[in-house]
Amino acid sequence: MNAVMLFRRLPVRTVIALSLVAQLTFPASLLAQQAGAAVEQSAAATRASQPTVPPAGTEAAPLRGDSILLQVLNRFTYGPRPGDLEHLRTIGLSAWFQAQLNPESIDDSALDKRLADYPAMNMPLYKLMELYPSNGTIRASLAGRASSPGGDAAKAIYADQSERYKDKKKGKTDAAAVEEDATLPQDAATIAALPPAQRFKALCHLNLAQLKQLRRSLSAEERDHLTDGMTPAQTEALAAFNGPRGVVEAEDIQVKLLRDVYSERQLKELMVDFWLNHFNVYMKKSQQAPYYIAAYERDAIRPYALGHFEHLLVATATSPAMLNYLDNASSIGPRSDYALGRNSDGSLRRSAPKSKDVGLNENYGRELMELHTLGVGGGYTQHDVTEVAKVFTGWTVGKQRGQDVTAQAEFDADKHEPGDKTVLGQKIKYGGQSEGQQVLHLLANNPATARFISTKLALYFVSDTPPSAMVDRMAAKFLESRGDIRQVLLTMIHSPEFFTESTYRSKVKTPQQYVVSAVRAAGSDVKNTGGMAEAVAALGMPLYGMQTPNGYSMKSDAWNNTAALVSRMNFALALATNKVSGVSTDFDRLLGGDGAPLSAADKDAKLEQAILHVPVSDRTRTLILQQTAQDPRQQASDLRQVAAVKGKRDPLSVRSAQDRPADPATLDTQAALASGLVFGSPEFQRR
Repeated sequence: MNAVMLFRRLPVRTVIALSLVAQLTFPASLLAQQAGAAVEQSAAATRASQPTVPPAGTEAAPLRGDSILLQVLNRFTYGPRPGDLEHLRTIGLSAWFQAQLNPESIDDSALDKRLADYPAMNMPLYKLMELYPSNGTIRASLAGRASSPGGDAAKAIYADQSERYKDKKKGKTDAAAVEEDATLPQDAATIAALPPAQRFKALCHLNLAQLKQLRRSLSAEERDHLTDGMTPAQTEALAAFNGPRGVVEAEDIQVKLLRDVYSERQLKELMVDFWLNHFNVYMKKSQQAPYYIAAYERDAIRPYALGHFEHLLVATATSPAMLNYLDNASSIGPRSDYALGRNSDGSLRRSAPKSKDVGLNENYGRELMELHTLGVGGGYTQHDVTEVAKVFTGWTVGKQRGQDVTAQAEFDADKHEPGDKTVLGQKIKYGGQSEGQQVLHLLANNPATARFISTKLALYFVSDTPPSAMVDRMAAKFLESRGDIRQVLLTMIHSPEFFTESTYRSKVKTPQQYVVSAVRAAGSDVKNTGGMAEAVAALGMPLYGMQTPNGYSMKSDAWNNTAALVSRMNFALALATNKVSGVSTDFDRLLGGDGAPLSAADKDAKLEQAILHVPVSDRTRTLILQQTAQDPRQQASDLRQVAAVKGKRDPLSVRSAQDRPADPATLDTQAALASGLVFGSPEFQRR
């Protein structure tokens, strides 16, 4: 088979993606020239409040008009939604930034209503771990080392998980377990028709085999409505019958993506995302990791995302998530009382610890300096790594009194390495937990840290090669303000290099930014983010899925390749044809919704303006019009090739009224193809 024949047999989305991929590597100046045809409609009031831009004639030409506003919406939000550009024109940049930098002033009640479906995410960590037990907690309960909480739901969860654990130990498969004691006390239809409270109670009293039999006996529509009228907490509990830890993992991601899509406090969400990546933790690190992550984002990252860096550094250092991820919880001083088998009064313990349970772990000490503060080349040595590791011995995770789960960061003096330490040439006097606090203060206020953090912020928001003069100003402000992130961001925004053609649409979106920005641009209604999460993971960036502590790359070259663009095109066309699970989009509304007949060219122009707010390149438009000018039957055939984007087996699928894929016969195939290709275009890949 020759190359031409092979090319002809490729799916349409692959052919188009291969045709467009070269454009994604255009220099930023060319992209700016393409975008330069956009209308300049910024109001006079907006101009008066714009951050400083360089005067005409300087080396980097300044942005003008709507290009400035689009730069803001593409860099300081997850991308503009329908109406966002017009809103920014009306209120002006000054008022917009003032609100975004003070997010508590912004009404986010619409998001709060959506998040109310996930009450587990607001539970104290110990309560979350008790009510949604891991396998380890179930084993402890069966062995009598832990008690199970009261209440019908909790009892049912523990009973079902205990059953699963026993069956697994006996080598029984799920299919075999279904055959044992699967007789329902009432027929499935009768249970499904009960009032919500009675239905929930009846479900809680079914054993594992009966629950499986019930689901098997109900139709898809009946299963969809099984939780109608129940409270969010009851729905979560039912989902936990299929696996409590899976519910926590799913809700970690659900809540993250819902915030990204719907929060009006967009700058804060981007900063939360930035810090989650900077202080990366991995969801699969341990059985406890998903639970720790829920509290980590809520308690250690979110409150400090726009505050002082030192507060954030301390919060992450003392979080169970970080102590677990970088193994500091198991780091023990070689000369500590615990390692030497002594009690705090100097007497010998009855049994000395095993050698495998004793040892200094340098992971956190190394990453604290290399990735969290000073950066590579920040002036530290291997000796400093070892000394910092000694400083943080005894910082661990334990159990609160009366609790059965390790859910509390604590300092264990018996495991702390005695003696003075020397870090970066400074003597740290022996003082137990205060040693770590001294080191965190020392690192947070180091000039190398100021430059490292400023460079990463500029890389995230400005350019893969941020101007050194801008970074210099940001680092100086960091030191002057003692790490005030708001002040550092303002310095970046007011830098003359920011609003220039050299930075305009110069960043390639990460998979997460791409998927979220597409859903926002489409004005989609998201009932469940399982499909979105699966798309982000398929594009190479699963949320909380980076195993190494350096986090995902924010540079374009990590995401700029042919295979990635083909995968993005798959998602774009799935979104345009309403084949992304849990996400529905009204593309007629994007076209104006007046019902007037439009030509293929008119539809494309309207969609370009609605989605991008700037025209695409001539080459991109030619490719789009070639596809939309085909015979409608061919278009329908092409769209049938588009694979649905489904979430993985989601414990939250018990929620009612899950979205069904759209009927292909109801699609405006021209609009679907055009919108999908705009979302897949090089212009939309950039921000």
